[in-house]
Amino acid sequence: MRIDYDLSALRKALVNASVALIESKELLTHIDNLSGDGDLGISMQKAGRSVLRELDKSDEDGIAGLLSRCAVSINLDAPSTMGTLTSFSLMEAAKQMKGKERFSIPDLLRIPFRMVEIIMIRGRAQRGDKTVLDALVPYAEALSEQYLDELDIEKAAAYAAEAAEQAANDTRGHLAKIGRAKWIAERSRDCPDGGAVVCAIVVNAIIGKRIIVSVETKGF
Repeated sequence: MRIDYDLSALRKALVNASVALIESKELLTHIDNLSGDGDLGISMQKAGRSVLRELDKSDEDGIAGLLSRCAVSINLDAPSTMGTLTSFSLMEAAKQMKGKERFSIPDLLRIPFRMVEIIMIRGRAQRGDKTVLDALVPYAEALSEQYLDELDIEKAAAYAAEAAEQAANDTRGHLAKIGRAKWIAERSRDCPDGGAVVCAIVVNAIIGKRIIVSVETKGF
């Protein structure tokens, strides 16, 4: 059976993801205080609020238009590294959905891989560098593989979200190979990568689930 999703489904996903990012401000700030500039929490809070503002506007421009507006708004409101990569990712999704009124299964499977490609190019990063890619790549692969195995996109999305969460947690113990975290090396080893955690938060929020990050406050 062919399943696809319309603009209302996208709006719901964006609301869930935005609210989750806003509510995760303290966690993300805590992580980034050790491994980055300390601005990840406020940056993602701004990104979430930016998207919610766009959702209050007219939907006349459809799926691609909404994604494009969210990308531009995030780039303006949250011009940090993660904000910029999020903006690029949404803009790529908008390009993939140009002229379409609904997401098809192929769209849902292809877009995460396209996001991976654009982040690799723009962020000059690879999987294993301890970045958002360490959660996004496992998510994209798990989503595709699980769907092809069972032909159930909702089960595949849940499985992939779990894979992203595990992958984000697994970045703990690794040294960063790119960005500011690279220069503080050992100090950031015992916390997960903030970008990977953001990815896990978003993909789990889309299916209505909250993630558990395996780093206790006392461990920082």
